[in-house]
Amino acid sequence: MDSVWFTQTQTARLFTAEEPLRLAQGGELGPVDIAYETYGELNAEASNAVFVCHALTGDAHAAGYHAGDKRPGWWDNLIGPGKPVDTNRFFVVCANLLGGCQGSTGPASANPATGRAYGLDFPLLMVADLVACHRALLRHLGIDTLLAAIGGSLGGMQVLEWALRHPGEVRNAVVVAASSELTAQNIAFSAVARKAIMADENFHHGQYAAAGENPDNGLSIARMMAHITYLSEDALTVKFGRELREKDRSPGFGTDFQVESYLAHQGEVFLERFDALSYIYLTRVMDYFDPFSEPGATDAVRERPVNWLVASFDTDWRFGTPHSRRIVRTLERAGQPVTFREIPSPWGHDSFLLPVPRYHDTIRAFLDHALEAALGEGVDARGAVVTPVGVAAGPKALREDLQILADLVPDGSRVLDLGCHDGDLLSHLIARRNCTGTGVEIDPSAVLSVIRRGIPLVELDIDFQLDEFDDDSYDVVVLSRTIQVIRRPQEVLEQIARIGSRIIVSVPNFAWWGHRLRLLRGRMPMSKELPYKWYNTPNLRFVSLADIELFFAGLGLKIERRIPMGIDGEALRHPFGANLFAGAATYVLGKR
Repeated sequence: MDSVWFTQTQTARLFTAEEPLRLAQGGELGPVDIAYETYGELNAEASNAVFVCHALTGDAHAAGYHAGDKRPGWWDNLIGPGKPVDTNRFFVVCANLLGGCQGSTGPASANPATGRAYGLDFPLLMVADLVACHRALLRHLGIDTLLAAIGGSLGGMQVLEWALRHPGEVRNAVVVAASSELTAQNIAFSAVARKAIMADENFHHGQYAAAGENPDNGLSIARMMAHITYLSEDALTVKFGRELREKDRSPGFGTDFQVESYLAHQGEVFLERFDALSYIYLTRVMDYFDPFSEPGATDAVRERPVNWLVASFDTDWRFGTPHSRRIVRTLERAGQPVTFREIPSPWGHDSFLLPVPRYHDTIRAFLDHALEAALGEGVDARGAVVTPVGVAAGPKALREDLQILADLVPDGSRVLDLGCHDGDLLSHLIARRNCTGTGVEIDPSAVLSVIRRGIPLVELDIDFQLDEFDDDSYDVVVLSRTIQVIRRPQEVLEQIARIGSRIIVSVPNFAWWGHRLRLLRGRMPMSKELPYKWYNTPNLRFVSLADIELFFAGLGLKIERRIPMGIDGEALRHPFGANLFAGAATYVLGKR
């Protein structure tokens, strides 16, 4: 074990019979006890708190070790000293859910009205009820505002609910492998799992504890089926393939294949730590979650925006990327600063629990900036006065060609920067021109750089995925020296014209006289504008200014302004003969 540190679970009574929890669907519940753990230290300003919301079968023990237990917390690879959720800098709180079975009040708890387990008399819960308990726990701990809330799967649903309804309490929200609306297929999986449990002969209408029995068969089957949906087909193939447990065994209906043995083991060990009624109730919580369907669902965050990070995994078929993109689109429409990444991973839905490097790097970069922004108030994570690097200095000076482009953007604009690279332009516009905006980039290293700077970014393919953005959703769309590397320039320009009110495009000029001279010598062009050799260039399109202007006209785009630039990026004083003398040009385009 790299760094062994110990923690213990605590319990707080957050609601009583006299002051009960008022449930989202009506009715009351009290008393309510919630089990929780904390890691790290809360600073003097109470500004470094991170709340971890767990998934369906998690608990309060997210990180570290319990004394005498060799198993670390369920998210120990993410939370701890020096890890992405760094307990040397953050004060981390994780609570067992209301309705759970690891110390919090749930259907297996004693009903004060009868003295026996609630069973099916326990009230139906909504995600809002889970969040109500989280909020009460924060008040118990003396915390008003979270630096961040983070959760995967059902945990991500809680973060989404919390930040949407109470944005003043959550500065930064991390929603991983989650959904805002389960599909019929997802609801069907959970329905079969609940049926397996409730049809078990030992279920006894939910009063199995009083009967001294457990619906073990039904619960293990439910877990086995669910576990299949948490893994990708490739992951199961790589791990087990069609390998038999015993090569010489005759075919039959026993546990013949290794994958069958694995699933049986998962079902058995699950019985040791989870309660059947909690499984029934919490899966139903997920079925009914649909926050964006409520009137005014995004009104609160429109008034008080939250910084969002939404992440999905490319092999997750339970809550796949379309689920995350629906969240991103809705937040985009509400003008939220939202960052989105689809993370490559072979492990399916379970990837959010695993140390996938690109995933961990993304979480670290996002939280690092969140903390840096908090440090701008003058204290570090432990309350010491500091002068954070880069906070006072603001964005770095722009290249001359980017400064020309920036000057064309009206103050206060909402800007979409396609191919934003490391975010220099957006950083300048946000800091100095009162703009808001989103970058689009696909290069992984550039993506991380932008996230570290706190600039909202959507990682997608410009050629094929611009339909993620609504009509006229941005004041300005920028395509800066990117058109030459995209595969479908006509479709991209048509999408840009749909998305933005004003279009700014800058292009290198392959017809510059220096390039022509090099071609006359029998060599391929190279310059500051074209720094690549012919065999390693990313450029797919070789365009002159004369060509691009004909292209714009063919698309029905009107050139409102043209600024030819020299090979060093400076604006040319005399624009005549630009097709020969300009190394590049910036265009402001309008719709005819």
